[in-house]
Amino acid sequence: MTDPVPAAVPSSGAAWPTTPQAFADTTLCPRCFAVLLSSRCHSCGLELAVPLAAELIAASHTLVDAERHRRDLIQRMWNEQLAAQLIVTPARPAPTYVPDAASAAAATAIAPPLPAFPSVSPHPSTVSPPGATPAPTVPPSHESSDSRPRRSGVQVFLLVTGIVLLSVFALFFVTVAYLFATVEVRVVVTALAGLVVFGVAWVLKRRHLPATAEGVGVTGTVILLGVLEFVRGAELFGSASITPALFSGAGFLALSALLEALHRISRLRFARLGSVLLAPTGVALVVVGALGSVDSGLALWAGLVAAGASTLALPQIRERSGEAALVRWVAVVSMTAALIPAALLLPEVPGSSALSYSVSAIVWGAFILRLRAGSGAHAWSRAASVMLGLSVSLAPTVAIFRHASTEWNLWAPGTAAAIVAVTLVIRARTSTTQLASRICRDAQIPALIVAALGLLPGVGLAAIHILGSVFPRYLLWQARPGDAAGFVPETGAWAAVLAPAVAALLGAVAIRLARLPSALGALVGCLSCVALLAAASHAGTVLLSLLAYAIVATTGLAALLATRGRRVPAVRVPAAIALGVATFAVVILSHASTSLWLPGTLATAALIVVSRFAIAPSTPAASFVRPLLTGFVAGFLFVEMTLLMPWISGWRPSLLSASSPFPAPTDFFALPGAGAVLLLCVVPLALRSRIDRASRGAWDLRAAAVVALLTAAISSLVLFVAGSASAIDHGARIAIPLGLAVAAIVWQIRGSVAHTAERVALAGLAPLALTATLASVADAATASSTALMLDLAAPVAAILSAALGAVLFTRASPGIRSAARIAWECAIALVMIVSIVRCIASADASTWLILLLLAVTPIIVSFADGNPFRSRSPRRFGGALSCVLATAALWQFLAFRGMVDVEPYTLPLAGMLLCLTAAIAVFSTQTASVATVRSTLFAAALVIALVPSALVSIADERPTRGVVVLVIAAVLTAAALLAPRVIRGVIVRDSALYSSIAVLVTIGLARAVRDAIVSEDGVLFPEIWVLPAVIALVVTSAVWTRRRALPFRVAQLGVPAAVALIGLISVVCLITLPETNSSTRLAVVSTTFVGVVVAAAVRRWVPLDRVSQITALCVLVVVGATGLVTGAAHPFELSTTPVGLALIVSGLVTVRRDASARTWPNLGPGIAVLLVPSLLADFGSTELWRVIALGVLSVALVAVSITLRWQAPLIVSGTVLLVHALAQSWPWIQGLYSVVPWWIWLGIGGALLIALAARYEHRVRNLRSFVGTISSLR
Repeated sequence: MTDPVPAAVPSSGAAWPTTPQAFADTTLCPRCFAVLLSSRCHSCGLELAVPLAAELIAASHTLVDAERHRRDLIQRMWNEQLAAQLIVTPARPAPTYVPDAASAAAATAIAPPLPAFPSVSPHPSTVSPPGATPAPTVPPSHESSDSRPRRSGVQVFLLVTGIVLLSVFALFFVTVAYLFATVEVRVVVTALAGLVVFGVAWVLKRRHLPATAEGVGVTGTVILLGVLEFVRGAELFGSASITPALFSGAGFLALSALLEALHRISRLRFARLGSVLLAPTGVALVVVGALGSVDSGLALWAGLVAAGASTLALPQIRERSGEAALVRWVAVVSMTAALIPAALLLPEVPGSSALSYSVSAIVWGAFILRLRAGSGAHAWSRAASVMLGLSVSLAPTVAIFRHASTEWNLWAPGTAAAIVAVTLVIRARTSTTQLASRICRDAQIPALIVAALGLLPGVGLAAIHILGSVFPRYLLWQARPGDAAGFVPETGAWAAVLAPAVAALLGAVAIRLARLPSALGALVGCLSCVALLAAASHAGTVLLSLLAYAIVATTGLAALLATRGRRVPAVRVPAAIALGVATFAVVILSHASTSLWLPGTLATAALIVVSRFAIAPSTPAASFVRPLLTGFVAGFLFVEMTLLMPWISGWRPSLLSASSPFPAPTDFFALPGAGAVLLLCVVPLALRSRIDRASRGAWDLRAAAVVALLTAAISSLVLFVAGSASAIDHGARIAIPLGLAVAAIVWQIRGSVAHTAERVALAGLAPLALTATLASVADAATASSTALMLDLAAPVAAILSAALGAVLFTRASPGIRSAARIAWECAIALVMIVSIVRCIASADASTWLILLLLAVTPIIVSFADGNPFRSRSPRRFGGALSCVLATAALWQFLAFRGMVDVEPYTLPLAGMLLCLTAAIAVFSTQTASVATVRSTLFAAALVIALVPSALVSIADERPTRGVVVLVIAAVLTAAALLAPRVIRGVIVRDSALYSSIAVLVTIGLARAVRDAIVSEDGVLFPEIWVLPAVIALVVTSAVWTRRRALPFRVAQLGVPAAVALIGLISVVCLITLPETNSSTRLAVVSTTFVGVVVAAAVRRWVPLDRVSQITALCVLVVVGATGLVTGAAHPFELSTTPVGLALIVSGLVTVRRDASARTWPNLGPGIAVLLVPSLLADFGSTELWRVIALGVLSVALVAVSITLRWQAPLIVSGTVLLVHALAQSWPWIQGLYSVVPWWIWLGIGGALLIALAARYEHRVRNLRSFVGTISSLR
């Protein structure tokens, strides 16, 4: 450890450290123990670079060793003392002294502190405190605290001997019995063993080991059960004459009685649990064995019921214990399982199932009565009530289902269960007895479930019949009124009507008598509606079914009108469902016949219109439902209008005959489209006030307008896609989209509809409709659909739409008005996108005209908010899109005319961007800050003007283009250095400088690499291409540093980038051109990098700073390694010497500048790089000049290091010199060793070891002195 704070120096002049290890610490001053920063102590001024320092270090180490030996002696003495105390202490215990409070306080106050040791506490003092009477010494008592009588040794011996003898006798007896006795004897012995186990359990219980006793008793029970089953399986003792179930049941009953007796004697709990579990099981097996020959189902049912009934006789069933829970579980499980065979027993006896379920219900009732006074039996009683209701409901249901026909089974079993369920519901509501009411309330749940499952087939069949009647059986207008309607199955016709009707009737009775909630009336009403609809589905013919469904719909509508304004959902909801289903059926059936189509359509429309009046205007639902119905009837009429023209013309669809041609799309969509457009034009004129202040009828008009909007849009789309074959088709294709566009304009103009969502939707459709109109006009005016006029329709429509939008919409439109404008412009954008995609997909010689016209639209949009150069609206960026489209038009024009040079494509675009930047800078608000947009445009213009030409010049075989681009980039770099950084918000200097330098670097590096790798001209120095980039980087860095320009990072990275660039191309040239001036290239480049490293070490400021130094050094290492790998460095010192010189010179600068700098980090690596590679050559074939030069240089470095007191150069050069001398002398040494016999060398080695051992201490002191001298060097 070191002491960073110098100790106080006493008058004698030497200080004493806080720890003995400080004496041997060479980083501390030996006089004041302050931290040393050099060979002279900065605290006390002691000079340590003297010969006596070595003897001082040796004396310090001797002092440390002596102090360590002293501490070891003290520790040994202490360990021996503790060992003696541990031997003496157990012989005589210390006397116990219990002081009073005063004496304890006094003793605490005057007691001296005892030394604390980590492992053993000090021996307690036996000296009494002052004033205290010494306590008498009490001899230890040898009497045992246990005063119970103890057995003598003879007695214990006799007892153990007897037990062992008896155990051996019993073991041999049992073994002999099992080996030589019969099977019956073995069974008897095993049964007696089970009884013995019971006795052991009783003994353990008496010995207060209840858990062990319970476990042993369970083992005995398992043994006896195994004996019982073994007797029956081996047919012993005449058990073969008894049925297995009867034998097992009797055995279980006997074992149950045995366990009950054991429980009464020993109070073992397992005995009671086994008894209550085996008794019902035995009863069930006895009954099954007795009735098994009659009927297996009857035997199983009777056994389970008997097991459940037998539990009623057990007294534990009414207790609150685990045994009671077990008994109840046995009863519930067995009687619940009995419900399954009750449905299958005696299939030839009618009513057997009803009788079995009735008996089960009686047993369940007895179980409920048995538990009515039991503690904690409420949950069991409720479960039994549920099972009672299930048994009662299954009694008639299963009986009818087993013996009735299929027609009856679809509704009669459910009806019987429903009668039972209704009876239980009424009884639960009207009973005055609490027990009966609770039982019926729990029993009604399974009864209702059974009734629902029984009636479900009939109700489902009714739904199937209804769906089958309305499913279209014929094609459009293919049936006659007398033909069969739908696909109605003949099976279960009465069940489909009776099942929902009976359910509705019983539900109504239950609601009336049991005073049930009126909300259940909705279910009754729905079932009634299902019954009516099922009855209508069986009318037979198309005409009769249509009339029947019309009657049902009229009935539902009448119910709605009769209950208008009243809150009776139980009536209105089913009536509305019946009205909807019946109306749908009328629509389906009316389309089956020609003569029924028009009356059915009109009747449907009338039903929907009249249904609007079934809703009171004052109700909250009226504001939503009435407009919904209005829109629905409008949509229905528009859909039916598509069939009007084909119906009038007598067209009938046919899948088998092609005699009737399919009508044109105009016949289907012209009439509804025209009606929808007319309605759209009328609605905003009919609304004379704003929507938010209009009457309720306005919402009906809006609903109709929404439907008309969808109809008009779909009709326009279909007609546009379908094409045209006649003048009528052309007229429809032009009129309907044009009308939609006019309607959209009317909606934008009228203030009464200014805040509607329909206005936004129409605004989005207007440009599309106008485009479709112009395309249709062009199609009608030209002979070919691929004519230029047809292609120009979209750009012209986009221009007209943009102009209309600029007129219709104000600059600042709040709320929904702004949304309409956005929708309008999004539609224009969609038209432009589609047109652009079409141009890309099918480009031709006239595509440039389309792109040029498309470029006009963004300009119009950008000027819609005023001056785009001063506006803050996002639309001002439309000018940029126009520039892109205009550029695309120019490029397409040039490409189709075979232009291959890149400048005609890039320079106009760059000039346009520069003009746009200038326009923004001139016409926009003048600002002193940097403007991102215009700066980006200016940078993009420079990049587009320079980069493509630079990339093309790289692949060009002629250097002319590359030289011209380099000259332009160099001129731009010089201009950028002279120009200000920001001009009217445009970053001029940075953009020009970065782009020009990037071009210089790209062209120079790429052309140099190309000439070095693929050039066939044999270029001597490809590095000439990178000289402009290097000069630009260095000059930029210097100018930037002098001006202190921003960002300053450019100045810091200029020289490192230039160094890296030179290093990269040098590495490439060394690899690709190893035979062409490689040594000269390596020497020149290495000298340059060494100069940069030295200059950076001396200057230490941008542009020659630490980053430049490290970069140059790293690149120098990489270039040197490349020279070594490629063989360009011949000799290899051309690669290693520059690195070593660079490190040494930079280290010398640092050592000279900083007096506290050490020589290891600054000079050690450089000297090692300079000497070690040449030293490694000594181990192979080397030249004489290298041997002489290495030796001379090492000796010189050693001399200089000793003179200047440098540690790292001395050690490194001395080591190199020693190894070098050894390597050069090794042949003579090897020859000398081979002349002298080997055993002489052994003697010499032994003598040397003896001599060393004789003077070991002195040699150690000499070594320490030498180490101290070396450590004192810098």
